[in-house]
Amino acid sequence: MLEDAERKLLRVLFNFFVKNRRMPVWRELTAMTGKHRAELTRIVLSLERQQYIVWSHRDSPHTIILIAGWERRDKLPAHRHTSANKSPGITYWTQH
Repeated sequence: MLEDAERKLLRVLFNFFVKNRRMPVWRELTAMTGKHRAELTRIVLSLERQQYIVWSHRDSPHTIILIAGWERRDKLPAHRHTSANKSPGITYWTQH
């Protein structure tokens, strides 16, 4: 599960990329988030450790590659069928 700052930065990166078709540079990233470069670097490295991004050239956030633009769910909710919402499926065709 992502921390709040990680989740927000991931969304900033994703939305910036969608809008501009490129990743931001440090100046843009600090202006958008209000965070200092050292704090942003810590968050970006954490996102990379958790495999949300790839950051091969650490001199600029411009080189970040997004793997996922939003937080992953650890567990998917179990799909439960009840008699009220159960569809007849194949049994309709084979038993009637």
